[in-house]
Amino acid sequence: MKRVGFIVIAMSVIMSSFALGLSSIARAASNKEQITEIEHKIMDATSSDEAMKYIDQKDIDVYDIHSPLQYKGGSAVHGDLDDFFNNATDVKGNFVELNVVTDGKLAVAYSIQHFTWKTKDGKPMQGTFRVTDVYHKVDGQWKVFHTHASVPIDPKTGQAQMNLAS
Repeated sequence: MKRVGFIVIAMSVIMSSFALGLSSIARAASNKEQITEIEHKIMDATSSDEAMKYIDQKDIDVYDIHSPLQYKGGSAVHGDLDDFFNNATDVKGNFVELNVVTDGKLAVAYSIQHFTWKTKDGKPMQGTFRVTDVYHKVDGQWKVFHTHASVPIDPKTGQAQMNLAS
């Protein structure tokens, strides 16, 4: 009888562990879906204010593809975004590749993004960028607290390679 009791307890522990594992997997998938959705909303933003909804304005640090070296704080990042949105029209972007990794407390979205836009005077432009966004939760909502955008540099010429396909 003791053996049957031990088996029942062991099976209960195994089943509970399995259920907790499935719950953890479901939460991780949900977090990945949330981050993926936010990444698309940031890409589709048509103004600085719209993009800033997904950024931790109290704790944000951005390394953009142009100078200065970094934009630190909500005001500086908003200004960087303003500089782009005030000088570009008809902005369209797509993910060439998007990957999200999260443990539920932190998340990293790393991607290759391609954009087309027009300058204020109507000149068509395009660029392919490498972007890494790091997230944490603020009041239960995922917010970006670090972004690093870059383009490869040709070491022979020192020139940015903004439209590499791979």
